[in-house]
Amino acid sequence: MAVNSRVQARLYRPTEGTLPVVLFFHGGGWVVGSINTHDHMCRELALRSGCAVLSVGYRLAPEHPFPAAVDDAEAALSWVRGHGAEYDLDVDRLAVAGDSAGGNVAAALTIRARMMGVPLRLQLLFYPVTTTDLSVGIDPQYEGLVLSRDELVSHQDHYLPNATDRHRAESSPLDCADLRGLPEAVVVVAECDPIAPQGLRYAEALRVADVPVTVHLHPGSTHGFAQFPGAFETGRTALGQAADALQRAFLDERA
Repeated sequence: MAVNSRVQARLYRPTEGTLPVVLFFHGGGWVVGSINTHDHMCRELALRSGCAVLSVGYRLAPEHPFPAAVDDAEAALSWVRGHGAEYDLDVDRLAVAGDSAGGNVAAALTIRARMMGVPLRLQLLFYPVTTTDLSVGIDPQYEGLVLSRDELVSHQDHYLPNATDRHRAESSPLDCADLRGLPEAVVVVAECDPIAPQGLRYAEALRVADVPVTVHLHPGSTHGFAQFPGAFETGRTALGQAADALQRAFLDERA
């Protein structure tokens, strides 16, 4: 389906009836990845949680640098709020999710949604990119395992060609001056991931801002593991934890 003339999306519905919805943003360093690369992950998340999942095909760099991805995320959120009822989506029960660079986009959307006055129930971040400062954003003992410093630098150069954009809240959430009032967070971290510090630091920053946070640290896992639940038991475990968190977040207080 089309969110607008620029953005395509895929809707996963595990059951009939009116469902809460998770907007999902795929990883790939803002330069690769697609709805298709994360199809299995979104299917599993929908099936396990019982929620609808809208996987958003945001525009990629370098053709579309920052803030194109965040603008497209906002467009998807606005589309759900305006058209979700046509697809039996509960527009009062919304969450965002994403992995790696998609986790960055999801976190950025929570900041923008706060500005828009749109309440979100949960932000579900799988090994997210949360800072452009690689001096604190890389664990040197795992550098080069799945991700290298050079690769991360290349991603930033493509997505953030303007140096002035690199410490904005919507590109580097750890640089956000005020995280108060953001939705509850679940942060999934892989122990053997060179960017594990980014997820852990962001979780701590949210805690300091009085945002409820749960961290799931998966020993022995590497970056990207949740994308392959069929191959890694830890991937299945992580998606189960995510599904449980969504079910709790979407409990209807009116019931």
